Amino acid sequence: MEVICEAAVKAGKFALEKLGKIEKIDVKSHFSDVVTDVDYACQKMIVEIIKRKIPDAIFVLEEGKGGKSIPYAEKVFLIDPIDGTLNYSHSLPFFGVSIARLDKGQITEAAVYAPFSNELFYAKKGFGAFLNGKRIYNERQPSLKESLLVTGIPYDQNLFDWTFKSIYEVSKVVQEVRILGSAAVELCYVSCGRLDGYWEIGLKPWDIAAGVLIASESGIQISGIKGDFDLEKGEILASVKSIHEDLKRILGEIV
Repeated sequence: MEVICEAAVKAGKFALEKLGKIEKIDVKSHFSDVVTDVDYACQKMIVEIIKRKIPDAIFVLEEGKGGKSIPYAEKVFLIDPIDGTLNYSHSLPFFGVSIARLDKGQITEAAVYAPFSNELFYAKKGFGAFLNGKRIYNERQPSLKESLLVTGIPYDQNLFDWTFKSIYEVSKVVQEVRILGSAAVELCYVSCGRLDGYWEIGLKPWDIAAGVLIASESGIQISGIKGDFDLEKGEILASVKSIHEDLKRILGEIV
């Protein structure tokens, strides 16, 4: 647990120092899907810190070399060095460093560091979720009309129609819907009660693995949009229990 927290904080502080000083930006799958030289530097830093303590660690990395599928093994680390790179590339400081450990397919440890607010969220399976050393547990029970939700825009334009329909339908019944730009941090905000729910499709495992464990350990209900949650399926609905089934019904009816 300590090693991923250390890695997340060090990489996050480095990224914050480099905010506004990016030297290179490349486009990946779509012109909104970008990577910077700082992403690569942060990822290298995280891998080196973990390997010093856990030499036999296996890595699933968002950027650069490394397998993209999740092996069924011990000591597998999913790393998103800057979750919210598009924000970061515009010097918008809403982003996070996300690291999750998986053991035989189960998320067992998680750390998400938000440098702009100096907030470290972390969790160990079965031992609870924490924010800067203080236990967090979201006991809010709002109705839909009392709820503030968040979502995101996928890179795949084939998913745009469903996404914009979902925002339209959900916006009819909740206080408002936000788009903040970092799935990892958004899940942590649901975990500590700043938001009441989050949904998105077109995701990658490293986007949400750490946030999912932090959220589930803080009492948040996790599912897929139509079925059970599957880390590799690319979709998620995470919310306080009082609104989860209603949201799942609304989202499940969208075609």
